[in-house]
Amino acid sequence: MTKLTRRRWIAAAGAAAAAAAVREERASAAPPDAPPLPPPLKPDVFRDRQAKLRAAAKARGLDALFVTPSTNLAYATGLSMWRSERLTALLLLTDGPAVLITPAFEESNVTRDATVDEVKTWREDEDAVAIAAKLLSRKSVGIEGSTAYSTASLVTAAASAKADDAGDLFDALRSVKSAEELALMKEAGRRTVTAIGATHDRMRRGMTERDVSNLLEEEFRRLGVSGGGLVQFGPSAALPHGGPGDRALAKGDAVLIDCGGRVRGYTSDVTRTVSFGPPSDEFRKVYAIVDRAQNAGIAALGAGKTGEEVDRAARKVIEDAGYGDFFTHRLGHGIGMDGHEHPYLVKTNRKPLVPGNTVTVEPGIYLPGKFGVRIEDYYAVSEKGLRSLSVRPQELVVLKG
Repeated sequence: MTKLTRRRWIAAAGAAAAAAAVREERASAAPPDAPPLPPPLKPDVFRDRQAKLRAAAKARGLDALFVTPSTNLAYATGLSMWRSERLTALLLLTDGPAVLITPAFEESNVTRDATVDEVKTWREDEDAVAIAAKLLSRKSVGIEGSTAYSTASLVTAAASAKADDAGDLFDALRSVKSAEELALMKEAGRRTVTAIGATHDRMRRGMTERDVSNLLEEEFRRLGVSGGGLVQFGPSAALPHGGPGDRALAKGDAVLIDCGGRVRGYTSDVTRTVSFGPPSDEFRKVYAIVDRAQNAGIAALGAGKTGEEVDRAARKVIEDAGYGDFFTHRLGHGIGMDGHEHPYLVKTNRKPLVPGNTVTVEPGIYLPGKFGVRIEDYYAVSEKGLRSLSVRPQELVVLKG
């Protein structure tokens, strides 16, 4: 069995799960007493996004955008589907329609889910690349950033088109969230905090990290969403990119849960570290430092501040306490349809934050062989300050061990 690390979980949540989010939510059998999901985004939202993408592409001197199944396709059209060897692609012409090319047997699926102007289908005995190339002939084409090189090169070569990387166009638009997006993200955060608390209530001595990970997924399902993440006990919590294994829960263990759930394609990312039974004095001390660091990061977060400035504010608290060498990652990252996206709260990011940016604030201290502490919540930057998208803990939680 492949061990689930934080990196693998993020990749799965941000790529595979995000690419299938709409169908996954439709297919999941939520319990009858699960809270209802908010309504999906309306078609006009996607038409507005397409208009903004066209304008950005045109300003770059591009004639079209080429987008294969990905989070960016879901962002632009509402269509979430797996990428396969059969070509499905959005051709968003800057002075023309939004055309979706897809296999004929997928037509009913894509027309149900996608907001586009036209759907062009191809049969198994037809050349899908040639169909796309005809529409892109001799044009300057912006390629969505996650599109496979082999796909992009085949299409642009067949079209005698000039290719350019358009990933930053999507990043710039997606990093500024609308009121509708923020509402979905806040709901995802509410259900995530609830799922973590319910999991804490069910934990018992002797359970393994995998056992508790399964409980966590069950609690997300009870809440009508798909979700899960990392569960780490004791010394394994000192691994920032660790994941659930076979360690059994013991009295006095630090318990770190880092997880997220999805609501209408928008994700959450919350970390809670608690003590299973009375904590040691050292654990209390480290937790208090991380708590102060998170508060410092939150206080520094705002429109006009750079990611570097916010990271520095939280990091200084940990460094001044003598634990600087044990805070081994950036302070936070953007979040939205992907678990990790722009902007990033990191030393090298000198770009000012703007209203609509949504970021995590997640300082941590990791003591090898002992324990780790990370507290993570996420916030939206607004013109008037911050909007909390998850309810941060007010004090160290001590579970009955």
